[in-house]
Amino acid sequence: MRVLFSILLLALSLSLPGQAEESKLRYRIEAKTFEYGEADIRKVLEYTARPLWKNFPGYKVEPMVITKSNSGPIVIFQRNARQEIVVKLDTHKTYWSQYAYQWAHELCHVLCGFREDGRENKWFEETLCELSSLFCMRAMVLDWEKKPPYPNWKNYSESLQSYADNVISNYERVDMLGLAAYYKKHEPELRKSATLRNLNGTMAAALLPVFEKNPQHWEAIRYLNVTPARSGLTFKQYLAKWKKDAPKKHHGLIDGIARVFAVE
Repeated sequence: MRVLFSILLLALSLSLPGQAEESKLRYRIEAKTFEYGEADIRKVLEYTARPLWKNFPGYKVEPMVITKSNSGPIVIFQRNARQEIVVKLDTHKTYWSQYAYQWAHELCHVLCGFREDGRENKWFEETLCELSSLFCMRAMVLDWEKKPPYPNWKNYSESLQSYADNVISNYERVDMLGLAAYYKKHEPELRKSATLRNLNGTMAAALLPVFEKNPQHWEAIRYLNVTPARSGLTFKQYLAKWKKDAPKKHHGLIDGIARVFAVE
């Protein structure tokens, strides 16, 4: 495990150009649907997005609307009448940990340039988005402890930490050394269904240390869906497509992922 982790970190150690000023995420919140005030919901969403979004310098995302769902969180492929990306979160009132976990996942889909094609490999995007939830929540705990949205909210960082820890504890323990075998074992299931949460989460937890060590490479996901993924692509071909579309500075990450999954 240690050797494989070191090799992957070495592949990611190329110097990256300085980051440009961070753009603003544009979204409105239909607060009434959540049965709570917009100001507090916006604070939670801002703190959640910050660890991920700061790695996308100069990137502009279409306007979004955040609204309530009663059937699970989701990003809708079809834009609404106002040409906004519709992000639905299945939470309400002051369940801040649920807001954070779900928003980080759905925002990752948006940053991936979500598409309807290439269903056989959508499990990988779902895994990245589960990874985003874990990454953002663990990072926002530190931000929240140092400078909470409001002074009287400081202790809520413990709840955020517990939520993330509990999610990880429910996944099977697989490290990067065992990721290739785990993927091979479950490949038929994954290619049939992208949203097998226990599988997505187990692989996300295994990859988490790499992205926590190299958060600048989150930017690579914006190139995941630049070009369509034709039906029937193998995972190796899917990663090759991603590498072709991504800038050279992110090739180390993509090569490393191919190596970890033993599809290089």
